[in-house]
Amino acid sequence: MTRLRAVALDLWGTLIVDAQGGGRRRMRRREARLTSAYEQAGAGPGAGDAVPRAIRHAIDELVVAHQSNIDLSGEDRVNAVRRSMLEQCPATVESDALLEELTGAICDSASWEPPDVIDGVEQELDELKRRNLNLAVVSNTGLAPGRYVERALVARGFGRWIDHWIWSDDVLSWKPGQAIFTSALEALGTAPEETAFVGDTPEADVLGSRHAGFAVSILVGDKGEQAITPDIELPSIKGLTASLVEAGMISL
Repeated sequence: MTRLRAVALDLWGTLIVDAQGGGRRRMRRREARLTSAYEQAGAGPGAGDAVPRAIRHAIDELVVAHQSNIDLSGEDRVNAVRRSMLEQCPATVESDALLEELTGAICDSASWEPPDVIDGVEQELDELKRRNLNLAVVSNTGLAPGRYVERALVARGFGRWIDHWIWSDDVLSWKPGQAIFTSALEALGTAPEETAFVGDTPEADVLGSRHAGFAVSILVGDKGEQAITPDIELPSIKGLTASLVEAGMISL
């Protein structure tokens, strides 16, 4: 059996989760910031109603792309909101200041309220790094581009564990699409048979990594599906290192 040289990990639901109500609070703050910016830019009294529709429009564009296992860039995300606002509020006078506010409202939200690190994550990442394994986060992204999420997590100390960050909006591939897994292997500098994948979603993480030829696909959490059987299944990330040791894929 080939020993592992690297482990790729999903992010949301595997390493971190939103604080309770965090998503709603971020959305309210984003809407308030954009409404104020567009009102100052001459959008008129309808800006408050137009902003949620513009954000919904951008999310709908993402959903359509994701159905084909592709993703839109961070710039495309911002421009989707921008186009919708111009269509709804044609009196808007665009300026560098408005575009800066628009970009900030979409992208900076990752730093407004830090997510919760799942119990056991820090210990497991410490154990993997102690064995000199190369680690990568491989994540589909929401409305905020991945690089902004990365900055927030590096500020939380994740940089001491994670060697590479692979974001769907950077590589324009949405798990379980294969390009994002290929990008991860290229960044890690390892062959699929030398690399494990850990995630919490059966289709995106287990099937996606299996089709890419990863040595082992590990499902964590409670989203298991009868039709998709991972190589290893754990209630949470706790015990990940021990399970790989037991499987003979890494040393004690």
